[in-house]
Formats: sequence, C-alpha cells, structure tokens
Amino acid sequence: MTDSVINSSRDREICRRLEQIRVCYELGDLQKNAEDPEAIASYYRASDFYYNAVHSRGGHAIHMGLSKDGLFRHEDLFAQAEFVAEQMTPETRSVLELGAGKAANTKYLAPRFSDVSFTALDLPDRNFLRTRVPDNVRLVEGDYHDLSCFAASSFDLVFAVETICHSDRKGTVYREVARVLRPGGRLIVFDVFEPKPISEMSVFERDVDAVVLGSMCVTERNQWIGDTVLFLEKSGFSGIAVSDLTDQIQPSLKRLERYAEQWFTHGKARRLFRKLINEKASRTSIAGWLMPLCFDGIDLLQYNRVVAVKDGLAGTGS
Repeated sequence: MTDSVINSSRDREICRRLEQIRVCYELGDLQKNAEDPEAIASYYRASDFYYNAVHSRGGHAIHMGLSKDGLFRHEDLFAQAEFVAEQMTPETRSVLELGAGKAANTKYLAPRFSDVSFTALDLPDRNFLRTRVPDNVRLVEGDYHDLSCFAASSFDLVFAVETICHSDRKGTVYREVARVLRPGGRLIVFDVFEPKPISEMSVFERDVDAVVLGSMCVTERNQWIGDTVLFLEKSGFSGIAVSDLTDQIQPSLKRLERYAEQWFTHGKARRLFRKLINEKASRTSIAGWLMPLCFDGIDLLQYNRVVAVKDGLAGTGS
C-alpha cells in the first residue's frame, strides 16, 4: 500500500493491523480463493466449529446479529428470520432459503408456520443433508446459480442471509430466483455491500476491501449495492427497497473484534489454537479484526437489507 494515501487515524490503525496480520498470513491469494466454489465450500466446512461454538454458541447461526439498542444478545442472530416472518402472509405457502448453512433461519421459522412448506438450499459436501429439521422442511444440496431442480413459479418467498455475496455471477442468481418465484412473490436479501463502486475507491480502499472480503471467501465482483439493484431490475423485479442496517451490526462486529484481537496480539495462544483450528477457518479472524474499521469510519462497507417483488400480480403483502 505504499502508493496509497493514508490520511486519517482510522486509516493508520487499519495499516497497523494489516502489518500484524501479514506476520501470520499470506494475503495475496485471498481473492483468488474467493472465486473458487470448492474453496468457498471448504471454507465453510472448516469454519462450522467456530461459528457454532464461538459465534452463535450452539445456535448454528453463521451471520451477523441485528441489535437495535447497541448491545449484542443471542436472539439478535434471529432478527433476519424475524423480518422474513413479518413479510409472510396467509397466502405464503412455500418459502426457499438460499445458502442456508446449517439451516438455522429456516429451523427458526418452520415451527411457527407449520402449514408452510420450507426448502433450504446449500452447497454439497457439507453434511448438509444430515441436519435435523422439522417435518415441513426439505433440505436440498445445490448451487443457487442453477435452480433448475425447482419448477417455475414454485415459491411465494425467497430469502438469503449473507450468502449471495459469495457469487461472482450475481445476475445469474437473481434471474434464477425470478424464475422460481411466482408473480408478486418476494425476495429478501441481507448482505454485505459496498456503498460505492470500486472505480470510485482509492487504492488504499481497494486494497483493504480485497483483504476483508477475501478472508471470508467473498468476491469483490459486483459487491456495489448499485449493481444489485440493476441486476434485480433486469431480472424482472420492482418495488426494490434498500435499507442500511450497518448500525445494527456494530455490536456483533465489536464482539468479533475482541476475539480477533486476542488471536493477533497473543502469540502463544495463536500458536496453540492454530494446531486445533483449520487454516481456512482461522482466516475469519482477519475480517473480524478489520471489519469494525471498515463499516464505521471509512464507510468502505455497508450491511443492507434488500426487498424486491417479482413483477406480476401482487399477493405477498403490501
């Protein structure tokens, strides 16, 4: 980053942390791995223990909590699912979750809507089909770039929590979602986005962006929120509403930052845990240490909720 302009105390703190991170990790290949589907699947296989034991403490959630009062509580991990529940109406009969992980969100919703059919889709080779779920849940292994296993107009609502960020072909994902949604059906996405296109970022910002996203196997491609809106419009969606929830993930970010700081500042503990934790899983600590500075201060990343309706006759709420 020698050709970058460092012009604030926040930037200098990011640089300081990057130097410590480089002592532990080679950062050059992070984005390369982010565009490899098998690398993404491997990342999550390796990270399952961390997300369950540390992040959600037995809850199998692998996403940020949404906290409205500045304090993190375990139930905040289900705020996204609560919003999905609010969008369901008596006419909602079938729901699809993309990139379900351990199906924590679907398992949270299914008992409350016992007359609704839920389908959860996730990558193969993660023991996904062994997940215990309620009777009204179907688990499917697959790729959200190709939803041909589902008939056209077969779902009333599709939702995705922190998963489409991994796609380097987001337009394809949204076209597939539009095909399987019935007219008037609703798509809900919670994810990390860039508030401005890469072309408008400084060299410093681009460098940091690539490291943070790559450490989570998230691609840089089309992460700008403007790209997502355009893809949705081209795929036949309207009524697109984008909500910035960045403030609500700050307690989760600060919590993860505390764990990550221990990793990078206590060498003996790091050496011990690196014998126990997979290398790919431990890279999550890079994002954990840098993200609070990227969401708060330099506005490099945002956490957005996107709601869109498939063009056609309305029927899934107001």
